[in-house]
Amino acid sequence: MEDFEGKKILVIQTHGVETPTRTYSPLFYAMAAAAMEIEVMVWFTMNGTNQLKKGEAEKVQLVKDSNVNLKTMLEMAMDSDVELRVCQQSLELWDMTEDDLIDGVEIMGATSIIELSLNYDHVMYF
Repeated sequence: MEDFEGKKILVIQTHGVETPTRTYSPLFYAMAAAAMEIEVMVWFTMNGTNQLKKGEAEKVQLVKDSNVNLKTMLEMAMDSDVELRVCQQSLELWDMTEDDLIDGVEIMGATSIIELSLNYDHVMYF
């Protein structure tokens, strides 16, 4: 297998709780990359921001009768050392503050995404 040491992937998530089937894949791919020992960050912006609001991720269940919901996926991602970041300006669009966010999410300004995109090896957009 190829050596991925030092590689970094940025995953940009723009879909939120209103489109549940589009919330899982970015986290699944991020965890897969982390398992390959690749540094991974998921950047939540636009509608993706709303899935980070306390109490919202628990409501999103992709597979009926499964005990895995979006909250479980977010927790699994963080347990896999996937960094979760949210755009400050997107928080304002959703009338959210830092207190509204689930634990473990860092807020970054909009210009950060430009710098991150230029410094990561690959960018995936959902």
